[in-house]
Amino acid sequence: MHDSNRSGRPSAAASTIDDATPSELGPLLAPVYRTLGRAYLEAPDDELLESLESLCSAVATDPELPDNLATAVDAVLAAETDLEQLRAAFTRLFHGVSRGESTPPPYESLYVDGVLNGPSSPAVEAFYLEAGFELAVDDHLVDHAGYELAFLAELCAQGDRTRQLAFVETHVGDWLPEFHDAAERDDPPAFYRGLFALTEAVLDLHVTALEEEGVTIDR
Repeated sequence: MHDSNRSGRPSAAASTIDDATPSELGPLLAPVYRTLGRAYLEAPDDELLESLESLCSAVATDPELPDNLATAVDAVLAAETDLEQLRAAFTRLFHGVSRGESTPPPYESLYVDGVLNGPSSPAVEAFYLEAGFELAVDDHLVDHAGYELAFLAELCAQGDRTRQLAFVETHVGDWLPEFHDAAERDDPPAFYRGLFALTEAVLDLHVTALEEEGVTIDR
C-alpha cells in the first residue's frame, strides 16, 4: 500500500509463515485470517490498512514465497490507498448497491444456492457450532466471507487441522473465488484486486501444507 505516512511493521506471526512446518502453520495463519476477515467486513481505515501492510511487508522479501503469494503481496503493497475511494468501493463490492447493477455481496448462500440465506447458511452455522463457536451476528449473516475467514482464524488458533481443511475445501475456499471473479468484473481499485489475490494465495498455501502433511477429509 502506497502511503508515505504509514510504515510497515513486520509481524512476528507472519514473518515465518513460509518456513513453518505444516503443524506450525495454522497458529501462524490465525492473525492473517483475522486481518483478512476484517477487510471483508469493515470499511477500510488507517488501522486496517496498517495491519495489512505489516503482514505483507513481513514476507515481501522472502525469495521462497510461492509465486502467487509473492505477486499478491506486491500488489497490496503497491496499491494506492485513498480512503474515500476505497470506502466507496467497499460499499459497492461487499454490500451491493442495487440488485443486478453491482457485484452480489460475498455471502456463501448467494454464490452456492443463488439465494440469500439458502441451505448453505445453516450448514455454515452448524460447522461453527460443531467446532464450539457461536457468532453474535448483528448486521451480517453467518455465511459472509468476513465471518468465514474469522472463523478459519479460530480453527487455526485451535489447531484442528482436519476441520481447517474441511472448512476451506467445502466452504470458504469453494465459493470465494467466484465472488472475486464477479468483483473483478466491477473494476475494483487495485487495493481490492490485491486483497482478493492475497486471500486466495493464503488459502492455497494453507491447503497445500495440510495436504502435504497427510490431512484428509471425507467427501
